[in-house]
Amino acid sequence: MKPEILTRLAYINDEEKRIIEGEQKINKKLYSAFAKEFIINHHRLMQEGEQIALRRHTRFTDFPSHGHNYVEMTYVCSGEVTHVIKHREVKMHAGDVLLLNRHTQHSVRKTGEDDIAINVLLATDCFHSFASILPAACPLSSFMAENIRSNGEPEYMLFSTEGVPPLENLFENLCYAMVGSDILSPDILKTTVALILRHFAELPDCMITAARHRSGSELLQARIEEYLRTEFRTATLTELADKLDLSVPYLSKRVRELCGTTFSKLLQEARFKESLRLLETTDLPVGDIIIAVGYENTSFFHNHFRARYHCSPFKWRKQREGLEE
Repeated sequence: MKPEILTRLAYINDEEKRIIEGEQKINKKLYSAFAKEFIINHHRLMQEGEQIALRRHTRFTDFPSHGHNYVEMTYVCSGEVTHVIKHREVKMHAGDVLLLNRHTQHSVRKTGEDDIAINVLLATDCFHSFASILPAACPLSSFMAENIRSNGEPEYMLFSTEGVPPLENLFENLCYAMVGSDILSPDILKTTVALILRHFAELPDCMITAARHRSGSELLQARIEEYLRTEFRTATLTELADKLDLSVPYLSKRVRELCGTTFSKLLQEARFKESLRLLETTDLPVGDIIIAVGYENTSFFHNHFRARYHCSPFKWRKQREGLEE
């Protein structure tokens, strides 16, 4: 990176001045409105309508454990920066890039004056808009799919740009956008980030490590299981196919390949599992339980219940009550 860009990035801002002068800790109110959880809100850091923002990481103090409601991409311009994710230290050197999904909690160790990093803040909708430029089978696509899930798992990816001139140039452009007199338009900024992600997708050797990355098949199976677990009452193969943007015949085939049985049998399994839970933990009449798990035909339920458990629902409940006594 050009020395003049680093020199301008190294300036000490007002927040860092307060830390140096004795404030010592990060002022959480600058980043979040939450009193109990430290979740950084992109509305605090972005202008209205902004989808991508650039911020330099605050130095001279530990940045406490926090989450975000956006995707964060951190690029180390010089020195070192150490993140702590799930009690695991992730040490970054100049040229490294850390991509964190919105489900990840992390903290950052205290950095010095020469440890300079920029954070690229990507609003969730903006990040997901890059899906069309990524190969379906690449790790970044799986990362993006996990980020979309409302109850997705924490995940991060660590890359290196060292020795890859196109990536080095793209990140230098972002750094220049922070300190230069020219203001990048939102479209140019978005195109720059898109090119970075595309390079990462096409240059697998750039990836140093990824945590909690799952294959496309594993992710699809998890989505199928989650859907059946939460939507068993009204679940249909057609609805799931629409949610996953897949054709019904293709999804039906993948369900059999991944789960070893048909969608209808998986749905039946989920419904009967819930019926057992309700029989054991509630006093609901059997007729109400049948409706609660998604069946309208009581005869169908009773016949299949007896075939599965070799007794009626009434007898099964009595047997469980006897065991508890």
